[in-house]
Amino acid sequence: MVDSEKGSVGISKEVVTAIAGIAVSEVDGIANLRVGDGAFRRGEGMKRYVDTDVEGENVKVTVRITAIYGTPIHKVAKQVQTRVKAEIERMTGLKVSAVNVDVQRLVEPQDQPEDGEGE
Repeated sequence: MVDSEKGSVGISKEVVTAIAGIAVSEVDGIANLRVGDGAFRRGEGMKRYVDTDVEGENVKVTVRITAIYGTPIHKVAKQVQTRVKAEIERMTGLKVSAVNVDVQRLVEPQDQPEDGEGE
C-alpha cells in the first residue's frame, strides 16, 4: 500500500503474481512444468508456478520452472531473477527483496511443441 497526500494505492498479491508470471514467460530456455505444454503458462494457470509474498512495500517471489535441456540453467535462472525484479519494481514501485528460482526438471528440446501447438 502506497500512501500519499491524495489517498492510498493498494496493489493486490494477484497483480504482483501476474506481473512475475508474464516476466518469466518472456525468458528463453523455459518450458512449462506440465507435460504437453510448450511455454511457461500465462494467465490463471501460471499461479501454480509463481508464489509471491507482499509485506508492505517489500516483495519476495518464488518461481518454479522447467528448463530446456542444453540451455545453461544458471543463466536462465539469473535472467528470470533479473526480469522478474525489474518488471515488478517498474510496474508497481514495490521493492523486490528476493526472487527464488526452483528448477523442477529438464525437458529435451524435441519434447517442446512448436509455437501454437498444444494451446
